[in-house]
Amino acid sequence: MQLGLGVLRRLDYYFGESVVNLHPAKGSDDPYASFNTLRERGPILRSYSWGGWIVSGYKEVTELLRDPRVSNDIRGNKLLGRVVRFAAGGLPVLNVDDPTMLGVDAPDHTRLRKLVAHGFLHKYIQSLAPSIERMVDELLDAIAPDAQRIEIMRAVAKPLPAIVIAEMMGVPQGERHLFESWSDALLGATDIVNPANIRRSAEATLEMREYLAKLTAAKRLNPGQDLISQLIAAEEDGDKLTLDELYSNCILLLAAGHETTTRLIGNCLFLLMQHPEQMAAARRSEAVLMNAIEESLRFEPPVLFTARTVKESISMHGLTLKRGQLLLLSIAGANRDPTANADPDRFDVEREKVLHVSFGYGIHLCLGMSLARLEAKIVFTKLFQRFASLKFAEARPNWGHYPMFRGLETLTVEARRAGLRSPSKAAVG
Repeated sequence: MQLGLGVLRRLDYYFGESVVNLHPAKGSDDPYASFNTLRERGPILRSYSWGGWIVSGYKEVTELLRDPRVSNDIRGNKLLGRVVRFAAGGLPVLNVDDPTMLGVDAPDHTRLRKLVAHGFLHKYIQSLAPSIERMVDELLDAIAPDAQRIEIMRAVAKPLPAIVIAEMMGVPQGERHLFESWSDALLGATDIVNPANIRRSAEATLEMREYLAKLTAAKRLNPGQDLISQLIAAEEDGDKLTLDELYSNCILLLAAGHETTTRLIGNCLFLLMQHPEQMAAARRSEAVLMNAIEESLRFEPPVLFTARTVKESISMHGLTLKRGQLLLLSIAGANRDPTANADPDRFDVEREKVLHVSFGYGIHLCLGMSLARLEAKIVFTKLFQRFASLKFAEARPNWGHYPMFRGLETLTVEARRAGLRSPSKAAVG
């Protein structure tokens, strides 16, 4: 297997195409030089090792993400489906055996998204602000009052998204720890080089389905204002979600919310601490803070790339993308395309117009992006209120190892609480 991949990658080299590693080593501080090299060589490159194409240009990525000839249904890629199912030990796998709105194309996607969107109306998401503020306060209150070093990922960034989704679903407070455990495990479904993680993800999916079946039965008897009650009641053109669809899409919401929001919070704080003058600007203005969140999504996207399959042949840049070929769409490459964002390798919280595809594009644009932005805004507002200074306490960042994602496993900071005198008169960091 290794020999075969080596030969294919050598073919890539001889044909002058994808010779850089799409999966930077664990702990890589800056994978973006590789993504830039790909894009500079060409916005669309043939890759023999991946059996398709690598797309890194902003225009090309956005065009393909909204092209109906491109599929997000993993069931159409039989080889990948077999590999994932084998790694899961035969257990059902989300989007392979249990389709979600993310893993199907129109018209199935249109139908599911319309139904699930009932629980993500903007007005409803904004109404969650007081509850999210309370959750963040509780997480920050749990930090020892005299603590000078705080591991932000463990204290806030990792637990918060799971707790928010659990509360949205009407999960009793004493059972929310289950969602934290499942959210960590679900991410392993993307770790194709570690079958044990795929297996654990499949086990978590099964456990969560069993839990959701009991919770849904209880909500049918006693509906409330929670998300599951809304999904049970949701109807569009006389259509309703089946129980399997309800379970699968609830699991998707947990996995997607955890994957994006946790990394958004960690990556954004990391960037602000790297640029103290920009953190000071974000502290002074909510508008700048919101722009900083967008700029961090562009500059350090939680998801580095996404995969699609060609359903019908597509001609682009004089190339023919053939039916059945895999498309690796580089979110990181598109976000740093200079045709979309001037001076793209510079982090600037006051950038006038931030263009990025970190929440996707087209029909699969992230349904929970308003919730992710709201959670990030509240976290940073609370951190700024409580701490006059936040600075690095680690020699170098501890980036995670999942190949598709970009996020910190740990982020330990030196924190000076607001109102406490500091021996230094240095600017707020």
